[in-house]
Amino acid sequence: MTQLREPGARISRSSSELLAWSIVSIWLVAYSTRSIKRNDGINDAISWFFAHENVEVVNAIPKYVILECEKALSICDDPSSSFLFLPYILDPHGPINRTSVLQDASSRAARDSKRSTGVYYTPIDVASYMLNEVMCAIVKESPLPQVFDPACGTGVFLRAALIELSTAHPQIPIHLLSRRLFGTDIDPVAIRIATFVLLADCIENDKCHKSPFDVWQSLRENLLCVDALRLDPSTFRHNTSIGASNRTDSSHISWNTPDVDEKRVTRFTLSQIFPHIKDTPLAIIGNPPYAKIGSREDLDTLSTRFSTMASRTTESSATFPLFIEQMIRLSTTTRSVGTMVVPLSLACNVGPQFVALRELIERTPGTWRFAFFDREPHSLFGEDVKTRNAILFWDRTREDGCSNISSGPLLKWRSVDRAQMLTSIRFTPLTSGISKGIPKLDGVSQSRAYELLTKNRTPFSNHYEPLARIPLAQSIHADPCTIFVSSTAYNFVNVFLSPPMETLPTRYKLSEHPLYCLRFQSEEYAMLGFALLSSYLTYWWWRATQDGFHVPARFLNNLPFGAIDFSAKVHFDLAMRGADLWALVSKQPIVSINKGKASLAFPSHQFRRERLNIDELLAPCLGLDKNFSSELRRFVDDTISAKFDRPRKYRNLD
Repeated sequence: MTQLREPGARISRSSSELLAWSIVSIWLVAYSTRSIKRNDGINDAISWFFAHENVEVVNAIPKYVILECEKALSICDDPSSSFLFLPYILDPHGPINRTSVLQDASSRAARDSKRSTGVYYTPIDVASYMLNEVMCAIVKESPLPQVFDPACGTGVFLRAALIELSTAHPQIPIHLLSRRLFGTDIDPVAIRIATFVLLADCIENDKCHKSPFDVWQSLRENLLCVDALRLDPSTFRHNTSIGASNRTDSSHISWNTPDVDEKRVTRFTLSQIFPHIKDTPLAIIGNPPYAKIGSREDLDTLSTRFSTMASRTTESSATFPLFIEQMIRLSTTTRSVGTMVVPLSLACNVGPQFVALRELIERTPGTWRFAFFDREPHSLFGEDVKTRNAILFWDRTREDGCSNISSGPLLKWRSVDRAQMLTSIRFTPLTSGISKGIPKLDGVSQSRAYELLTKNRTPFSNHYEPLARIPLAQSIHADPCTIFVSSTAYNFVNVFLSPPMETLPTRYKLSEHPLYCLRFQSEEYAMLGFALLSSYLTYWWWRATQDGFHVPARFLNNLPFGAIDFSAKVHFDLAMRGADLWALVSKQPIVSINKGKASLAFPSHQFRRERLNIDELLAPCLGLDKNFSSELRRFVDDTISAKFDRPRKYRNLD
C-alpha cells in the first residue's frame, strides 16, 4: 500500500508495489513493441525482458501477483495505442478525473493524492511543442546537448526529448542518444515507469543486440529517485561525496539500479548523482509539481539556496518557482536552454515569492518567452484538469549579457483549434520590467498601448471612496452615486448600478457573495466610472494584467485612467454614454442559481456600438493610437468567441 509523506518528502512505496508495477510495465513494453503477442502472459514477458538469463526472478514471483497483473492488463487490445500512451497508462496514481470521482467515490483517494503532490502529467502535444521550441537550435550543435527533467514523472518530457534528438541525428542509435537523458522524481514508481517508457522507444526504433534488461539498466543509471530541490550546481562544493556507500537500493529488488540515499546525504550536486553528465550544452525541461512546499526539515537550507524562498520561508510556499530557479541554478554552462509548464500565477501573482521569481528572470541573461493559456472553453491539460497555465522558454548563449523578454496573449481556444493554436503562438517583445507582473500582449499595437498606460497615469481609485464589500441584497437600495463590480469575470467585467426591482428573481434568495462597492462624489462621476469599467479598454487591460478570472481590488484601484485625464467635455460625454449603456444593460440581466441562491450579471458585450463609442472617446484622451479602439473591438470579439484566426490575430506584429 502506498504511503504518501508530506509533499516535500519522497513518496514511500512498498517492495511488493514496486514489483507489481515493474511486472505490468515489462508486459506493456513487450506488448506495445510487438515483442510478445496479446495472449502471451506475464512469464513470457519477463522471459523476454531478461532474455532467459534471470529465470530465478520469474520463479520467485508469487502466482497470485502474476494473475492480478494479467487481470489488470486484460483491457489492452491495441499495441500502437499502448505504445503511444505508455506514460499515461502507467500513471501510478491512476487515470483519475472529476467524472470518475462522481461516478465512483472510491477513486477519490487517487485523485486526492494527485492533488496533494501536484502531479498532473503533460499532454503529448504540449510536451512535443515545448521540446521542439527549445531544442530546434541547440539539438544540432556539437557536442550533443544533455537533457535533464527534475520532476520527470513517467517520462513524458524525456520521451519527447529523445524524439527530438533522434530526429536531428538519425544516424546515431537511439539507445546511445538516450544516454543524454537524465531525470529525477520523488516517486520511485514513476522513476521505474519512465525507464520502461524510454526502453519502449529504444526497442521500437533501434534493434540493438543488447537484451531489454541491459538497455533498461543503462537507462536506469540516469533516472534516480531524488528530490531535485536538494541539488546544487556541479560547481558547488560539498564536504560529503556521493559514492557507492551513499547509494541505496530503494526498490529492494536486486536488478534495480540504486538511488541516492537522502537520509545519509542532505544535499548533493548534479554531477555527483549523475557521474555521466558532462559540461556540455544543457536543456532543463519539465512540468514541476503544482503543490505547496509542505513540511520539510530543510526549509531553512532552501532559503539560503533559493532567492524565491528567502522572502517567504513557509510550508505554504509554492513549489514550482523553486523549480524555475533550479533550472537557472543548474545551468552552469554558457549554452543552456529550458522550458517548463507552470501555473499562470507566474505572470500575475503579486506575492513576494512570485515577485522575487520575476526579478530573478529579469536579471538572468538570455531570451525569455512566455505563452499563456486560459482554462475555458478548453484547457491545456484537458477537460478534467482545469488549470490556467504559462509555458516559459529560456535560451542562453555565450553572447547574452542581459535578459530579453517577450510574451504572448492569454489564449482562449476550442478543441478543434488546439493543434493550430500550439503551432501558431507568437511572442511580443516587452520593453518594461516584469517584477509587478508579466503582461499578456498580442502584437506591437498592444505593446505600445501597455507601455503608454503604465507611465504616470492617474489611478482610478482617486475618484471614489475606499472600496467596500457588500452582498448583492444591499445593492438594491444603493444611491445612484454607487456602482458595483463582481470579484470574478469572464467574457465581460460585471459592473452595474443598483439593479432595477423588476429584474430581481422572486423565487430565490440573493447571493451573499460580496461585491465591490465603489461610491463616487456624484451621479455623473458614477456614470463615468460605469463607462470606463464597461469599455473594451478595461476588458483588454484586465486580460493583459490579470489571470482571466479574478477581478482583485488592486486591479480596480490601479486602473491607469481616471477622470483627471479628461477635459470637462469628454468627462460629460463619457458620463452620458455610460448612462445610455446602463439604460440598455439594466434591462437584460443574467440570473444564475447556485445552491438555491441567485446572483446577477449585466453583460455588456452585445452592445458593441455603445461600447465602441466609449473607447473612441477614451483612446485619444489617453494618447493611444486612433485605430486602437478597433484593435480592442477585434480583440474582445475574438476572445469571447474563442477564435484562433492566425492571419488576423497577428496582423500587427511586423
